[in-house]
Amino acid sequence: MDMTKGEYASVLQNILKLHTQEAIDKIINIKRILPEKACIAEVGIHPTQDEEGMFSIIVHLCGPDLYLLNQVIAPYRVLFDVKDSEGKLQPDVPLFFPEETSFSVNDLIVEVSINWVQEIWALSGGLGIPAYTFGEECSNPEGLISLKSM
Repeated sequence: MDMTKGEYASVLQNILKLHTQEAIDKIINIKRILPEKACIAEVGIHPTQDEEGMFSIIVHLCGPDLYLLNQVIAPYRVLFDVKDSEGKLQPDVPLFFPEETSFSVNDLIVEVSINWVQEIWALSGGLGIPAYTFGEECSNPEGLISLKSM
């Protein structure tokens, strides 16, 4: 796909904006069923390794027995996900051939998504426990970034 970094950022922001209310509702539902043993929430931005443009944004609870904590919130923990359904992407995000782009697709996915996560976290009121966001598969990971609730 022939697209500049700025154009891709704008398209990605618009796609995420379309899913804002759905993500806010999921965070509110997580808060409603949040296990008492959950100590920290981490919201991970998970682009694929090959930098073609697909990614997921997932809530990960931390505390004793991670598996059980995350099983409780399983119906709500995926805030955004690009899926390939019968050869069609849902949502329809631009795809790239990494060797043909002049920028890191994954870095831009993480950058734009962290801003969106911060926005939806504030709008939802958060979970009432410390929360952070992070990006994977990017060339300059910033580590955990604190999320503020309203």
